[in-house]
Amino acid sequence: MESNVVKGAIGFAIVIIVGFVIVGTTRETPQEKMQGAFLQTSNLLSTLALDKCTEAVKTEVGTHPYSPSESDSDHVKYVTLIWNNVGSAKRAECRYLMDQGITFLKVDDRTVIEKDAVAATGSETSPPAQDR
Repeated sequence: MESNVVKGAIGFAIVIIVGFVIVGTTRETPQEKMQGAFLQTSNLLSTLALDKCTEAVKTEVGTHPYSPSESDSDHVKYVTLIWNNVGSAKRAECRYLMDQGITFLKVDDRTVIEKDAVAATGSETSPPAQDR
């Protein structure tokens, strides 16, 4: 009986040691780390754009817009969201730039917000033009 307990303890210790070796030798590669950071940035950008643009459209139209009908993004710097048939508006378009907020908001034919996007170098740029 005592030998079975010893064998069990030795077996358990071996499993624990093998587990530590596997965990210790499995490391994220730099490429995997970059992919993880890209996904986190893209998710943060999309979440911020959806929150801020939804609130801005709701303020202008008076109705809460739900899922955008269309979206466009480079997944790093900007997101453009378009809602069709939101309350009394036929079309609402909003562009959100990382670190700059909403730079463009248009409800039907009325432009509510239009700001020039300023690049980190100080030159003025904007994301690709959307079909309007």
